[in-house]
Amino acid sequence: MSEPPSVHSAAGSAAGYLYQARLALVEALRYSYVDSSIEIAIERFDDVSFEKGGTAIELLQSKHQLKRSGKLTDKSVDLWKTLRVWAEATKADPSLPGRTRFVLVTTALAPTGSAASYLRPAEAGHRDPARAEVMLMKAGGASRNLTLVRAFAAFKALTPEMREALVGAIEIIDGFPHIADLESLIEERIRMIAPSGKAPLAREQLEGWWWPRICAVLQAETPGTILVLEVEQRLDDIRDGLKRDALPLDMEHVDPSQEELDTLDEMRFVRQLRLVSLGGLRLQYAKRDFYRASAQRSQWARRNLLFDGEVGHFDTTLIEEWQPRFEQMRHGLTEDPQDADLREAGHELYNWVETGARFPLRTTISRFLNVGSYHILADNLRVGWHRDYQSLCGDQDTGDTDGG
Repeated sequence: MSEPPSVHSAAGSAAGYLYQARLALVEALRYSYVDSSIEIAIERFDDVSFEKGGTAIELLQSKHQLKRSGKLTDKSVDLWKTLRVWAEATKADPSLPGRTRFVLVTTALAPTGSAASYLRPAEAGHRDPARAEVMLMKAGGASRNLTLVRAFAAFKALTPEMREALVGAIEIIDGFPHIADLESLIEERIRMIAPSGKAPLAREQLEGWWWPRICAVLQAETPGTILVLEVEQRLDDIRDGLKRDALPLDMEHVDPSQEELDTLDEMRFVRQLRLVSLGGLRLQYAKRDFYRASAQRSQWARRNLLFDGEVGHFDTTLIEEWQPRFEQMRHGLTEDPQDADLREAGHELYNWVETGARFPLRTTISRFLNVGSYHILADNLRVGWHRDYQSLCGDQDTGDTDGG
């Protein structure tokens, strides 16, 4: 029999923090191409804040529940914790509600006729902040919950005018999608910039940029911000990269760990490079290019971004560009070359791969893709650098090879 989940499980808290960061992106997309000067912050003025000129124009609290049955009643702890934060902020700065939108985004549902239901955005209908304030005062006054008592005290400590202004500035967006369901919402908001059928891929690339960017902001000594302009620029890059004639280069700057690179040491493309005395950092760069090119080609295949036979045609181009150069190298050798001469000639041929071999795959030309693809071919002994690469690196089960 399996053990029940621990009451101290961090799953809910972890999901809440991840939800907060993902929600920040969802809401940032509302501002993209509308006001590029707005900045996004997490855990600065609130869970998420949208700022302009150093002043918060929207403070957002997020409440994510792993269970989908949550209710945002008049005595909801989530509701009152949020009200306490906002009431204390308003007490400290009474002008805040006049220039700031207070938003509670929650996966819970506000029951019909509850205070929260009257604080939904105006477009949802039945908005009545005055009625909601009366109901909140009544619910808070009747509660004996210690958390709610403290929150109600902060709410009640406001003057009637401050409380009215605060409640009037609050919008509650209930029944919001859970963390996994935010994927479809992000895709919906970027559908206009993504080519037909590629919204999921555009969302993957956008989030692939967003998560490291959020981490960098959170790790800064002083909580930083992300400009909406940055989001727009990334969306523009994604749109351009997803055009039918372009292939996205997701692996261009990926740095595999040293442990991952070390696993490549016995591969034939590495043995080939050592035959021509390549070592040190150049060998490390070669392994990195092999890793990146292999991962990039696999990713394109998984996403069905390649046309039938497209990679095969690219590989053929690489081989046919290599063939005459390999023959030139062979014929430039003396009749009975020394080992050092063979190594030097092969080294020079490989220099061309590093610095000159740049051929397009569709319209994409990339150094790592060209160099890494040559290493993929070298690993299959379809190309080589040393004159005798096939006999020196071939295994007994090696089939026919191209070249030479």
